[in-house]
Amino acid sequence: MIPDRVTATLWAAFLRNRNVDAGTAGDGAIPVAGGYAIYVAGTRLDHVLGAGTTRPLREDDLAVVEEFYATRAHPARFELDETALARDAELLRSRGYVDDDLTLAMVEGPVSAGTVAADGVSVRAVADRRAWTALATRAFADTSADVDLLHRTLAVESAAAHVLVIASVDGVDAGAAALSTHGDLAVLFGGAVLPAFRGRGVHKALFAARLGIAFARGATRGSVKTAVDSPVERTAARFGFARTGLRRRVHRRAV
Repeated sequence: MIPDRVTATLWAAFLRNRNVDAGTAGDGAIPVAGGYAIYVAGTRLDHVLGAGTTRPLREDDLAVVEEFYATRAHPARFELDETALARDAELLRSRGYVDDDLTLAMVEGPVSAGTVAADGVSVRAVADRRAWTALATRAFADTSADVDLLHRTLAVESAAAHVLVIASVDGVDAGAAALSTHGDLAVLFGGAVLPAFRGRGVHKALFAARLGIAFARGATRGSVKTAVDSPVERTAARFGFARTGLRRRVHRRAV
């Protein structure tokens, strides 16, 4: 299974089964060339995932995506594997798509029960999504120019995740992370550590705990998408993960 397609499918399933009210009526997902166009109002979940993984993009794909986002007064945006972007670049450029200033690394590796957490750090699974979101927001805050947008995004991610975990150091909550599984694939996301606890093995402990949980749920391999050469990528490498590709985003210029 291709991680991009799995993630897109998980989001589409979440949005199909989500309760609809006045605040979520515009949220949705539609299939596009092996992936889905995703939209959750007021969050960073506002782009196409996994498209172009089963076949090249076509004019009609772009037209459908553009209409989907136009009805939500939002620009059409794709996150594409670098090979798919190179393959379909001429079509995208012809319809006015330009590069976003964002490149992400897809990192994949084995899942096993033999992972060991950092000494002195404990990790527990939690059901309190509000507390998890508050902690994750604090941990990610220094990486975001819009903390309200960050908080709303993490709140939705916490609702969609299959497992939420929190790491503590000497009884003080220090970091948070999330996990979803689909068949034999574990998707790790939402991992962040409070500034005061960085460099103390907290992220390693969060990573190890999620791999153990994923193994118990039947996963044999895992994936994480992160900034290129980030601490997350370096932590993943310690567990046998390696970069398998890059993801780049493009958006359509306003006409």
